[in-house]
Amino acid sequence: MAELQDLMQQALPTLAQYRRQRAAADLYQRALPGTIFYGIALAITVWVGGYLPQHGGAMALAFALYGGLWYLRRVHTPPPDLQDTRAADRWWWRHWVLVDAGCLVWCLFFLAVGHLEQGPSTAFLVAAVSTIAFSSAACETYALNRRQALWVVVVLQVPALLYFALAIPALWPVCTVLAGYFVYQLTHIRRRAGEYDTQMAMEHALLTSRSEVERLSRLDALTGLANRREYDSTFRAHWRLAARQQGKLALMVVDLDHFKRINDTYGHLAGDTALRHVAQLMGERFKRSSDMVARIGGEEFAVLLPDTSAEEAMQLAQTLCRTLAGTPVQWDAHHIPVTASIGVDCMRWDLDLTPQASFSRIDSACYTAKAKGRNRVVQA
Repeated sequence: MAELQDLMQQALPTLAQYRRQRAAADLYQRALPGTIFYGIALAITVWVGGYLPQHGGAMALAFALYGGLWYLRRVHTPPPDLQDTRAADRWWWRHWVLVDAGCLVWCLFFLAVGHLEQGPSTAFLVAAVSTIAFSSAACETYALNRRQALWVVVVLQVPALLYFALAIPALWPVCTVLAGYFVYQLTHIRRRAGEYDTQMAMEHALLTSRSEVERLSRLDALTGLANRREYDSTFRAHWRLAARQQGKLALMVVDLDHFKRINDTYGHLAGDTALRHVAQLMGERFKRSSDMVARIGGEEFAVLLPDTSAEEAMQLAQTLCRTLAGTPVQWDAHHIPVTASIGVDCMRWDLDLTPQASFSRIDSACYTAKAKGRNRVVQA
């Protein structure tokens, strides 16, 4: 049962792990189409400005760079194991380099358009509007990392704006507008980054809540052991696997003796304490990761033992029987004796055609143990 709880805990990442996984997936998906839009904006600007006759080589180089960046972004997929922090960090920073490279190429192109036009021409305005669109998209797309989002916006605009402000007076009005919008973007990035963090926290809380509901649906609330639903599912899976391989699979059915007498004499709280006591002893006795101890009824338990022969299961059952008989329940000033009748056997593939048939055969041995006087083990 401890193994079941451990697996559930391992399956659920911490908030930091979940955020790392989501951020890596989001960065990869969001960055991939960026170079395509850069290329479309570049083509429109080149066509409007009529740059191909005189600057065809430079334009072809820009298109080639974006094609190469698109390919590199596409093949640079997140590592399969993001729990490896060093590998995840290496991937993270390399992918941001690819993102920054695309921004830098566009900034240099925007600067070149301003240098060629020397004023607010149609081509320059197309490039300026595209720059605004790209930086606005960056505020939304890359808010998963506030510092990197700020850097992307800076790389997209600041070098070109500084050049225009210092070298091309005719572009000062446009630079003023872009600078004002740049300041707004800085505050917007901070807000969007906070919203992304809040979204991650809410998603993780929902996953945690679902995991807890799933965990509780598989555990017996009183004893903390697997419940009947989890036992049935696990037993069927192990039975089918063992049947295919003709392997060893043992089962114990444990029924506490005179349990109603404990409830009637000492009260139901004492009965609950007795059940928890038995569950603890059984959990300590069966510690292999493959073993399962389950509460399948009021005072009935089952122990599933993969890779265990009938002889081994008999020895384990007899030891459990003696342990229970020799370890009374402490309840107030009382020492309440607890014994059990146990049916046990390994699956017999010449007899057991279904999991239900196996369980019925071993459960009948448990009833035989009761009929023979209780506090004993009977092999089916």
